[in-house]
Amino acid sequence: MISRKQKKRPIKQIANDFFDYLGRRLPQECANDEFYFLPRSETAIRHLGHLDDLKPEQVQDHIQYVRNLSAEISSERDEDLEGEIDAILLRQSMEGFIREFDDAEGWRNDPTVYIKIPLFATDQVISEKGFAPDQRESTLYKIFTQIPPLFRVAVENLRNVPEISRQLALDMTMDAIHFFNHGVRAFIEEEMDGSRSLVSENRRVLEAWEQYRQQLLQLRSGNHFAVGLDGLKKITAVSFGYTRSPEEILEIAQDAYQNTQEKIHDLARKIDRNKTRHHINYKKLPSITSPNAFMQLYVKEVQALRRFFYSQDVITFPAGEKVILLETPSYLQSLRATASYKAPLTGHTKGHGIFYITPGKKDLELISRHCPYLSAHETYPGHHILDHLRIHHHNPIRRQIESPLFYEGWACYGEQLLDELGYVLDPRQQLIQLKRQLWRNLRAMLDVKLQTGRMTLAQAAKEIQALGFSSKRAQRQVRRFCLTPGYQLCYFMGNYEIDRLREKFGPRLGLKHFHDTLLGGGEIPFHLVERRLDVSCQKVD
Repeated sequence: MISRKQKKRPIKQIANDFFDYLGRRLPQECANDEFYFLPRSETAIRHLGHLDDLKPEQVQDHIQYVRNLSAEISSERDEDLEGEIDAILLRQSMEGFIREFDDAEGWRNDPTVYIKIPLFATDQVISEKGFAPDQRESTLYKIFTQIPPLFRVAVENLRNVPEISRQLALDMTMDAIHFFNHGVRAFIEEEMDGSRSLVSENRRVLEAWEQYRQQLLQLRSGNHFAVGLDGLKKITAVSFGYTRSPEEILEIAQDAYQNTQEKIHDLARKIDRNKTRHHINYKKLPSITSPNAFMQLYVKEVQALRRFFYSQDVITFPAGEKVILLETPSYLQSLRATASYKAPLTGHTKGHGIFYITPGKKDLELISRHCPYLSAHETYPGHHILDHLRIHHHNPIRRQIESPLFYEGWACYGEQLLDELGYVLDPRQQLIQLKRQLWRNLRAMLDVKLQTGRMTLAQAAKEIQALGFSSKRAQRQVRRFCLTPGYQLCYFMGNYEIDRLREKFGPRLGLKHFHDTLLGGGEIPFHLVERRLDVSCQKVD
């Protein structure tokens, strides 16, 4: 009989099985960062023509397979810190997957899952430049044929759907119909020489989208959406590897909200004692009268930020990084914020990032005021740099696992550096950054309160309106928050933890060494970041 010790496999072999399995079975969810509870498997890049297998019996197979792999990971403490971090991070990723698919059952109660998968799959094939013409046509055709069966699986699976999720799914479905009816159809005509087989199959796909929309209209739904205190604890502890409780998070966020309000008041008084913070205007507000001017403003800002941060030498930048700015595709506008970032596929080391921006008909000048901070958040030194560092990491476990707590925290911290390093000098614009901080403080509070039943949707919308949002925008924001429990707190709390660690270790390491150590370990839980920083300090001392 073989003993347990003899059966024990190396952690990287277990990790390879995990990434490979999910990359083959759930390639679209593994390829897109909208599905943060899955790893960014490198295997997925080889299966982009396959839609995810979410039939009930297959989902149970996925859960059991991952559960068996998780049981193989030794609970013994590794003498090597990096080896211990690998084991903890891998187990966290596996348990986060099990939480999402077995406990939360998003595949049963979130109809947007079945919308995102075919949209992202189609967009990836259309926008990816690495396809040969014949390969692109055959892959697109293959995806088209899988969309109607996916919707049939969705109808079979969906139950206990929150009404707020159903409404978002209906909005997204209309966007998808528009995308396939106009964007995809035009692509087939212009880039695929009007392929008759694709044109014919696209008609069937449009019929399937309309059928899914009709089924969503008839779908029974409820008013529930909150995961509850225990559910939120599971998300933060299991999926994020975060050691603070929701109660502690709420207390920290409330204190920060009060402190930020005081900072805003003090800076506003310093700028003009005769005006309140609501009546102080940005002194150099650009004249933005068209979406094209809006896009050009952001293009120039990204270029300026890149030059600035490279000249500051406070971070070791990854070689070959590149980002382009595009208008957010119509089908993504109901899902993504005004500004968002799309990373290259993990495994595509020569790929570039995409900074999506939505130049809406309203609020062009308002959003233009946020241009330096929004651009820094999404590009330099924010998401774009962090994603490129991850994609090029030498360790396959760190390369294929990301954390929204670390990811959003770093991007928010990157905004702070603009004021600190002197990129933004105008106090009126610095006032905007403080207001952005206040907004993130509030989102962390609302995340906890909404998901634990301490606040209604109407109360949350009222809190958002108090910060200057219109009633319509406030309601739209609340809806988005409800459907991503635990995600909104990541912005402030991730930033909070980085600030805390810098205060503790920055003076001993210096700014660049602190940043490089922070980012060099991958997107790992902050209590493990702290241990890595402590080791670095011991080497310096």
